[in-house]
Amino acid sequence: MSKIVVVFFLIMLSLTSCKKRDEQKVEEYPSSTERLNTIKSDKPISQLNAKSKELVAPWSEYHKFADLISQYQEIPMSNALLNSKELEELARQLKDSIRIERLDIPAIKMRLNVLHSETMRLSDMATIPTITEEAVSAENNNVIEAFSALNLKINNMSSVEKLNEEISSFIDEVIEEQDSVPAENEGPP
Repeated sequence: MSKIVVVFFLIMLSLTSCKKRDEQKVEEYPSSTERLNTIKSDKPISQLNAKSKELVAPWSEYHKFADLISQYQEIPMSNALLNSKELEELARQLKDSIRIERLDIPAIKMRLNVLHSETMRLSDMATIPTITEEAVSAENNNVIEAFSALNLKINNMSSVEKLNEEISSFIDEVIEEQDSVPAENEGPP
């Protein structure tokens, strides 16, 4: 009889310890409903103005990246992590493919490096099984802000070029007016 009681207690002890381990495993990994949560960016992506769109028109890598990043404005967390490797690869290609001479400057390269770094961080998060929605959302915002910073810099360059053209034409007009007005000491012959 005492052997039966001891065996019974051992079985009960093993069953309760297994149950506790299962509960701990459930707590360590996010539930499937958490992974389906949608993350939304805090700010919209800054868009290119018309002049800037003309400038980047031949840059196919830019357009591929822009198409994919637009989906990250509002995306299920699982999709954000699933597509993060592709996003990181497109950011690397974007960084390595500056074909437009006017954009091949340190200010643009720096923004592309930051964008690539942020996409790499998001891609690394996909390998962490216990990553929180807040962490993914924060990094998603960082990626969108880095892309917006790139767009704003390209817009700024276009605006500066337009302003320089206007100033140059104004100066040319002033010089023409000065050349066409006779000097005061010059009189009729």
